[in-house]
Amino acid sequence: MLERQELDNKISEIAKVLLSYCVVRTPNQFEAEDLAQDIILEIYKSADNLRDEKAFYGFMWAAAGNVYKGWCKNRAKNKECELTENIFSDDNFSQDEDESLYLLRRELTLLTEKYRKAVVLYYIENMSCSEISDKLSISESMVKYLLFKSRQILKEGMNMERNYGSQSYNPKELFIAYWGKGNNRYYHIGDSKISQNILFACYNDKLSAEQISLEIGVALPYMEDKLNELLEYDLLKKDGNRYYTNIVIFTEDFTNEVNSKTTALRERIADIVQNAITEREQEIRNIGFYGSDMNDSVFKWQIASFILYEAVVDILPSKIELVYPVDKFGTECFVFGCEKGKNSYWQSQFCFGISNLTTANGDYIQFMDFPVNGEMVHHHFRHNIANVFCDIAKGKAESFGENDRALAADMVRKGYVLANENGLSVNAPVFTSEQYVKLKDIFADTAEQISDEAEALMDKVTKIMKNHMPVHLKKLHLF
Repeated sequence: MLERQELDNKISEIAKVLLSYCVVRTPNQFEAEDLAQDIILEIYKSADNLRDEKAFYGFMWAAAGNVYKGWCKNRAKNKECELTENIFSDDNFSQDEDESLYLLRRELTLLTEKYRKAVVLYYIENMSCSEISDKLSISESMVKYLLFKSRQILKEGMNMERNYGSQSYNPKELFIAYWGKGNNRYYHIGDSKISQNILFACYNDKLSAEQISLEIGVALPYMEDKLNELLEYDLLKKDGNRYYTNIVIFTEDFTNEVNSKTTALRERIADIVQNAITEREQEIRNIGFYGSDMNDSVFKWQIASFILYEAVVDILPSKIELVYPVDKFGTECFVFGCEKGKNSYWQSQFCFGISNLTTANGDYIQFMDFPVNGEMVHHHFRHNIANVFCDIAKGKAESFGENDRALAADMVRKGYVLANENGLSVNAPVFTSEQYVKLKDIFADTAEQISDEAEALMDKVTKIMKNHMPVHLKKLHLF
């Protein structure tokens, strides 16, 4: 029996001859290299059966012949589609090969970027290996390896059954929510349905890019930028070649359970807020803040936001020792996803945010932001806009320059400023620092009462959430 070192030496000696044998029997260099590799592997597997070193060459050619016969049978059986120069030309394929063409194109959409670039440049753009080497800044050997490896991946994939996931025909809708102490850097990410579905697909399972592509029904070339963006913002993590979601998602199942188990508590909080506003409406309007003459419906919305903010943001954290996690940008905040569904609060017509800031002049603005035609705008409400908003409240719009008029027109479009024959007026409250203190005093007891109810509500919701969270997020001890 040959020793391993001797066997290695003999295979090194016959490698070129073996490759030549394969070249004349296969349609291209890559097929030849593939076949030669299979033959060498078979020689290594069967070498223990070789008792006479002198019989090595006969043994080698017998192994080569057997492997080649098997290769021909598999090729005929699978009707393998070749990577020809006209790979994307339908005219290059007969009717019998339509299925193979479809399978080939399907697998090309699942190739990761480094392999896909090499394949496209070589087969579609007809670039040589040296040209590809220059373009991609890699060695020619690496180009050949990528092309060779791509062929293996494509061939293996074409012989596999691929099943598209339910999100490919029934995509999810997520609202990316933010609660924290700094600016919201994440609101734009939720604009992409691809990003929403990637996050949902990877919530309970760690998936490769190929698996995500099949689950959501989006080819890798159209998905890779979104994957990279989600990784950049730390909303997605990577474990080897598999991705997993790094934020909590309030799924529809979670929301349904919360709804059923907290109805009485939520109704009690709503009654407290409504009764407090109704009983003290005139006292509140008499403070004389800008916008105090707004209509009854808007008035109740905006004062409700003030009461809830006092109860949940200012008072409740001290009771539950709320600790904000720090995101990768150093901001203390919670970022989470909310699935939109028929029973979800996060349908566009129901979700809201609260915007509050103090201007350089000491004016305080706070309002509840609910969508106008599905558009959330509180994340745009920055100090330059706030200053214009306050000037409108104070009747100073006549002195506006071109930029201020443009900002005012945008606020009219979004519903936070009203325009009529009397000019412009604000549709959300603006308080001086003294008026703000008076409003806090009016609702001090109410806010305290609501914070107690909210604490009980959070206990129930936390228990439900722990049952719905995936294991990898439970390890972060977010709750």
